[in-house]
Amino acid sequence: MENLTADQAAELAKNFLGLAQCIGNYRFANWKKLSKTENQDLSDKQWSILNAGEDMLALSTTLVIQEADNSLKQIKSITGELNKTILQIKKVQKVINIGTAVIQLASVIIGKQPLAIPGAIGDLVKAIK
Repeated sequence: MENLTADQAAELAKNFLGLAQCIGNYRFANWKKLSKTENQDLSDKQWSILNAGEDMLALSTTLVIQEADNSLKQIKSITGELNKTILQIKKVQKVINIGTAVIQLASVIIGKQPLAIPGAIGDLVKAIK
């Protein structure tokens, strides 16, 4: 297990910003189709993800990730994949589930639970598939 460097924390925060933007892009592309509750749920998830990214920057010197390089590469890859595919998702609940999985991943990172990170990444991958 290793502490994140400032550059790694910045990259991680950048990826979480990208994930939040994916949720926001979906919201705006589907604005007329979303119920008020769905829109609010996605908005709440978007803000939670943005705040998590900010927290990661603030805590960068104390965050510990098992196999940091590999985990960061996986998160970057997931962010890129989601950015390309999110607007093609037809079911709003799937996007809500993706947002929930992103927030859970952020929680284990910010909560300094390095052993839980691979599982949270796996859950996010499952939510996207």
